Amino acid sequence: MWCPAKEGGREITVLYERARNWWIGSDPGLLRLRMAARTTAALACSVALLYLLTRATGQPLTVALLGVVITMIAARSVNEPDPHRQQITMALLPVPAALSITAAALLAPHKIASDVAFVAIVFAAVYARRFGPRGRALGMVAFMAYFFTLYLRASISELPWMIGAVMVGTLCTFVMSAYVLPDRPERVLRATIRALRARMAIVVDTTAEVVRTGRLDERRRRHMRARTIRLNETALMVQSQIEDKADPATLWPGVTTEQLAPWLFDAELAIEWVGAAGRRAAALSSDIPADTRAELVAALAQLARAIRIPQPGGLRQAADQAQRILDLQPTPTAADDPGTGAVRRLALAIINAATAASEVRALVEGVAAGGTPPPAPDSVAPAADAADEQGDSGLRQTTRQAIQVSVAASLAIVIGELVSPSRWFWAVIAAFVIFAGTNSWGETLTKGRQRLLGTMLGVPCGVLVATLFSGNTTASLAAIFVCLFCAFYFMTVTYSLMTFWITTMLALLYGLLGEFSFGVLMLRIEETAIGAVIGGTVAILVLPTNTGTAVRNDTRAFLTSLSALIEISTATMFGREETASPTEQARELDRNLQQFRVTAKPLLAGVAGLASRRTIRRGLRLFTACDRYGRSLARNAEQYQDPVGSEPLAHAFTSAAAQTRSNIEALVAIIDGAVGVNINSTTDELDAAETVARHQDGGTGPSPDTRRFLTAVHALRQIERAVVTGATNLGARDSVKVPTPTAKRSG
Repeated sequence: MWCPAKEGGREITVLYERARNWWIGSDPGLLRLRMAARTTAALACSVALLYLLTRATGQPLTVALLGVVITMIAARSVNEPDPHRQQITMALLPVPAALSITAAALLAPHKIASDVAFVAIVFAAVYARRFGPRGRALGMVAFMAYFFTLYLRASISELPWMIGAVMVGTLCTFVMSAYVLPDRPERVLRATIRALRARMAIVVDTTAEVVRTGRLDERRRRHMRARTIRLNETALMVQSQIEDKADPATLWPGVTTEQLAPWLFDAELAIEWVGAAGRRAAALSSDIPADTRAELVAALAQLARAIRIPQPGGLRQAADQAQRILDLQPTPTAADDPGTGAVRRLALAIINAATAASEVRALVEGVAAGGTPPPAPDSVAPAADAADEQGDSGLRQTTRQAIQVSVAASLAIVIGELVSPSRWFWAVIAAFVIFAGTNSWGETLTKGRQRLLGTMLGVPCGVLVATLFSGNTTASLAAIFVCLFCAFYFMTVTYSLMTFWITTMLALLYGLLGEFSFGVLMLRIEETAIGAVIGGTVAILVLPTNTGTAVRNDTRAFLTSLSALIEISTATMFGREETASPTEQARELDRNLQQFRVTAKPLLAGVAGLASRRTIRRGLRLFTACDRYGRSLARNAEQYQDPVGSEPLAHAFTSAAAQTRSNIEALVAIIDGAVGVNINSTTDELDAAETVARHQDGGTGPSPDTRRFLTAVHALRQIERAVVTGATNLGARDSVKVPTPTAKRSG
């Protein structure tokens, strides 16, 4: 009997589960929450100790302010993966801070000398980034210590106390990060895997909604693409955790990184297959009976629930539901109905996803219970990226940026002082920070625009909040720490939000100090605009790295990694000697695609990209397809067992792989400016490989290894099509008669 109360309670439970799922997935491993809480707690501890210190010693408030600033910089900048290296970096922070404070205090009475020294420290701070995370942290502390010592007009008599305040601030950060709220790698790994499950469930839920409605407009396509990208980003976070920080055996005795990584990779690929099959089913919804569609939606919903919250038999139930749907479909034929084919494909995808997810769980639970883990291929760590490469000017990235930032800081000092002799530091800060983490002038312009936008939105909010809390010291202090927490929490989400909360916090701080006025906040907008414009102009005119050049470099890196993946996968399938791990190479391909997205972002959503936005979008679609099929090729290559007497099979596939790699090299040559380049389609070789494989089993039906081989052939075929499409769009000549006009339209 239907009960409205029970039905309503079930709906509330489902909504709660989905809300919790989105919360977990929005912050994988709760890393942002942990970092924001740790930084805010360190600041609170530092403020309390330095307040007591200044009251006891009769020192001015400037001493406490400098210590608080160093606390914030130390908490944000020291982010090395190894806790021991973090401790060493933390211990070294007072050294550059003390040197900068001493130099600023001694040179403060001499305006020109102090400004020249300031520019020199700016150069050194950026140049030190070539030494990795430690260099970035030490350089940032040196810059901020010199900067705030000048701004606070500290005297030489205050020098020992200011250095002591730096020691207190660093100590507070160290205690919070090492003892009170440390990043425990195994705990973070468990939380990140939970976030990966949440991301998987979100993709499945979105697929279920698309299949249920039968509508696949551009908005829904964007949503599915975005959620699949976030799934991949979270999977990369898990991979980074188990490679660099956490040992899975600590959580699940007997489970190694080499065993866990490929199984998680399989589960991720399976969920992506569900999404792709769901999009196809939605596009053909008019050809699918309503009751069949409802059963598919029910199976997808059960799969999402079982992934989101592990439950006994949940995944098996989803697989059984999909199997029942599959059993009702007719036998595949050459004249198969498109709707029937879409149903069959989605049902198989659900079964595959449920199996992959249950295998991961069985791996962990089985080994933890004392069982034997399934064998995993040997893997090697991917080669380290060539850091700090030379640009078009022949200078290293850090050297070029150091020169750019020095020029920008010099101009910001001069123009900022003309606008406001007492508030020029906002212009310098803006000019300095918009170069952090950027690789081209397009990225610098985007970051400068985001900083200006956050400041402009933060000023009215700051005025409102400061007015509301005027005269209430306790409420103002609480609001300041709330703003700081929000700034750190959203720091890696969007730079505009971080700037918004910092600007709001400054309004509250000025209110506490009795210096609040609307004119001061408007001056902040003016100085920020000056710094952002100067920084962007310098990035374009002084030793510029064009965004297009950076995109070409990332394109070259992606295609090189793709070629290596094909080579390694082919050697793994048919080679007779030890090879690198295809899964590890596939992860490297993921990272290169992610870097391409970051570099190309200014061309997709800014004034720098009006001329080439369509080309970049087409390239991104092609690269995304290559990445997806490359990962499928890698996993099937690792699972494939080369049968005895398969020389024709090996020859056909190896020839196709070699020709595909040759086409990739041709595409790289075109990107480098070559003309008159020819490409050769591998259609004949791939058709030959597929024909040999289908006849190899003697009509008894494809064996598991044959199915893996056919899947690998399909993946290589799709990669080859994407490469040929990209090359022909850029002007390459196809030496074989293939339907290139259709290929062009598909791009």
